[in-house]
Amino acid sequence: MRPIKLNLTNFGPFLNETIDFNNVENNQLFLISGKTGSGKTMIFDAIVFALFGEASTKDRKESDLRSHFAESKKPMVVEFEFKLRNQYFKIQRQGAFIKEGNKNKTLGQLAVYQYEQDDYALRESKINSGNQFIKALLGVNAEQFRQLFILPQGEFKRFLLSKSVEKQDILRTLFNSQRFEEIQKKLSDDVKEVREQIEKRYNDLENHWKELETFDDETLCEHKVISARQTNNIIKVLPDFKMKAQIIRDDFEQKKEILKNKVNSTENALNNNIKLEDALNKLNENQQKYEALLVNENEIQEKVKRVTEINEVRPITNLLEVKENTISKKGKVAQSIEEKSKSIFDLEDKIKQSNLEADNLKEKQDDIEELRRFIEQTQLFFEKANKYKDAYNNYQFTKTAFTDLEAHLTQKNEEIKDTTAKLNQRQPDYRKIEQITEAIYNLNNDIKQLKQNEKDKIEYDALEKRKMQKQRNLKDLSQKRVQLNEEYNNIDKSKLDLNNKQDVIATVQAALHTGETCPICGNEIHTLSSHVDFDEIMERHQQLTLLEEKIATVKGDIIKCESELSHIEEQLSKYTIASLENINYEALEDEVEKKYQEKKKIDEENNEIEKLKDQLQQYEKSSHDLQMNIQKKEHILKENETAINDFENTTGYKRVDEFLTKFEDAYNQIRQFDQTLNEIEQKIQNYKSTLAIEKNSVTYLKNNLAEIETEINETDMKINEEMQRIGFTSIEQVEKVTAQASEKQNLEKEIETFKKEKQSYELYIAQLKAETNNKKLDDTQQLKERFEEMQQVYETASTELSQHDYKMEFNSKKITEINKIIDELNSELQSQQEVFQLAEILAGKNEQKLTLENYVLIYYLERILTQANQRLAIMTGQRYQLTRRAQISQGYSGLEIDVFDAHSNQSRHITSLSGGETFQASLALALGLSEIVQQESGGISLDSMFVDEGFGTLDQETLETALDTLLSLKSTGRMVGIISHVSELKQRIPLILEVTTEQYQSTTHFKKQ
Repeated sequence: MRPIKLNLTNFGPFLNETIDFNNVENNQLFLISGKTGSGKTMIFDAIVFALFGEASTKDRKESDLRSHFAESKKPMVVEFEFKLRNQYFKIQRQGAFIKEGNKNKTLGQLAVYQYEQDDYALRESKINSGNQFIKALLGVNAEQFRQLFILPQGEFKRFLLSKSVEKQDILRTLFNSQRFEEIQKKLSDDVKEVREQIEKRYNDLENHWKELETFDDETLCEHKVISARQTNNIIKVLPDFKMKAQIIRDDFEQKKEILKNKVNSTENALNNNIKLEDALNKLNENQQKYEALLVNENEIQEKVKRVTEINEVRPITNLLEVKENTISKKGKVAQSIEEKSKSIFDLEDKIKQSNLEADNLKEKQDDIEELRRFIEQTQLFFEKANKYKDAYNNYQFTKTAFTDLEAHLTQKNEEIKDTTAKLNQRQPDYRKIEQITEAIYNLNNDIKQLKQNEKDKIEYDALEKRKMQKQRNLKDLSQKRVQLNEEYNNIDKSKLDLNNKQDVIATVQAALHTGETCPICGNEIHTLSSHVDFDEIMERHQQLTLLEEKIATVKGDIIKCESELSHIEEQLSKYTIASLENINYEALEDEVEKKYQEKKKIDEENNEIEKLKDQLQQYEKSSHDLQMNIQKKEHILKENETAINDFENTTGYKRVDEFLTKFEDAYNQIRQFDQTLNEIEQKIQNYKSTLAIEKNSVTYLKNNLAEIETEINETDMKINEEMQRIGFTSIEQVEKVTAQASEKQNLEKEIETFKKEKQSYELYIAQLKAETNNKKLDDTQQLKERFEEMQQVYETASTELSQHDYKMEFNSKKITEINKIIDELNSELQSQQEVFQLAEILAGKNEQKLTLENYVLIYYLERILTQANQRLAIMTGQRYQLTRRAQISQGYSGLEIDVFDAHSNQSRHITSLSGGETFQASLALALGLSEIVQQESGGISLDSMFVDEGFGTLDQETLETALDTLLSLKSTGRMVGIISHVSELKQRIPLILEVTTEQYQSTTHFKKQ
């Protein structure tokens, strides 16, 4: 990713600023320079905010990025254009803020554009989807982008020196290694769960095995001694439990069947005898009851006659009841007519009284209407009475505050005038400072060179002295070598090949005899006596060996001496006599001191000017704030005056409390008047409605009374006709018969009951006679005792069989469970063995005692160190290499970093490096980490990088080395920006992005050296 343009609105110290990175062109390395607090780092905050909605550091929140001098109703907006893989994109992100006068926050906005067909086309317009689009486009999250895009000050020194646990937190964030810990934890949990499941199965198996029934069989009891964990033996003996149980059950079944037949035979005999005995008893009992029932038959016939008479007189009785009810109804209607007539008279009198009350009340109508108009005109002032009270109360207070603010403004303007006069249009002369700094830099370089010449002269003289000594040593060694060669050549070298052959020759002599053929030469052996002096040969051989060793030693010394002479000559060739003689640097040091004094004087004057400008800026800000407050107070005064005038002109009162009292009194009078009048009118209306209802009721009741009299006459005629039909001559006869009507139901019930009982006895007696005819009765008690005895024996046998069946079923279930558990155990143990081993290895139970996540982090760290060492070797002249400290311990180990020193050919602790060497290692490690994260993030191409590593703390030599390293990044095509206010960097970097602060805002511009 390469920045193209950055537009900042109300962002930090930038109110409306555009940075065009096209000015960088082919100058890939540029310096971002400015005073402390000018807003250099805010440029990076803006880029990170545009892409991810966050600042470049975790410590800053979004609300901290908005300018304090931004207008309250204008948002903070960042527009960022960049190039990514030959495509152009533009992002506009607006921060959330609260507008002046609002309580709710105005939400942020995000728009993502892609350049197509000569214009930017909108891709995303929602924050969530836009953030996901940008993350997918870049291939990194905000944390990874910070590590790739910006190298913050001091962070990588801490990373270099940190312990394994601290590195683990950083690396796991960058490389998302938590997923490996989750894999390990998931696998461990699964293994733990499987092991618990297997142990649970063994426990279940043991419980089932213990509960298995043996039926008191000796063989089965011996089987139960087998351990539950010996699954193969258990599988072998389980069929014996089924076989033994079935044999025992067959015996129980046969015994039960024999007893069942005997019980059934005894039970049938007992039941038949009991039935016969019961039937004979019931026959005798029912014959006696039937004879007793026939005694009452004449009385029943008399009751039948009485029921017939009661049924004939029933119509006359009904007509008499109707006549009586009608006469009672007539009396009630007459009474109602009298009551209604009295109510009508009372209602007419009440209506007359209510009309008089209404007329008296309406005489006050005009006064009430006048109060009603007052209420309508002043209703709004009553509802906002607190507003007008505040207007009266605040008017004088605001007027006094307004006068005080005007006085303060006059004083502040005088202070601005005085400060402006002191400043006298002066500006800080930073250009002069730069020129002096450059001159000091050049002088220091010259002094450094002269001091180096002085050191070189000392080294040169030492080398010349060493050269003369080595030449003398070489001459002596050459002479010694000639002498040793002469001694070597003077020694007789004949028969030296027989050395160490004495034993072999003695063995051959012992095996041969005089006159035999020699096995070596083939000639006849004449004598076997020894004619070789082996001691003399051995002495000469030892002398030659000693001389050869001495010659080799001298030869090695000559080669070493010649090599050292060659190396000295090579070192001497690097020096020039002219430079060695130029070592006078005292005058230049005096000149540097003068320049420092001159720079100090200009710095003091610049600081004075800056202080006056800051003071003027504060005065101007205070003046601006006073003017805004005066305008605000003036506006409040006008609002209060307008409110007071409106109140007094409309209400006629100058005190709000007096107006409120008057308004409430008028309102209560109107409400009381309206309420009373409505009550009277409603009362009159109710009286009139009730009066109309009562008059209609009287008319209806009179018509009803005439109908009732007609109904009474018709009923009398029907009664006379019915008496003539029956043969009664007087009402008394009818009443006598009617008095017996209440007995009719009881009489009919007695008659019906007699008939049913008679018929039932006749049928039941005939049935019992049929059942007992020609049958003999036995002793029931003896039969019962025999049956109970056989039943008890049979139930005992059944219980024994049921208990055995239950035990068999119980055993069958247990055997099924045992077989199932054993099959599951065998399957799980066979399939999970490799998983158990893998879980232990990933959990750290291995030779290195490393967890899976730590192993992955070590892999990434070693890749980072390999990448970092490529630059560190160049920066330190092939002296240092970063290495991972190898150690075996439980936990997050193996992430400590040591340094290998090629000069001592051994590793040492990283903290043993000097300050400059630590910076070199930190910078190399930072760049290595950036490149590895980039490779692991899907091969994203970040064509730019910004470095803020504290160059102001470096000495001249280390600064040069760091710059050379960063210049090497330029050759890779990256745009590299360096954040610093160190003046020496301006001499080495031709393109500068200058950040200038003026009062409360900052501006930027590119300039070339």
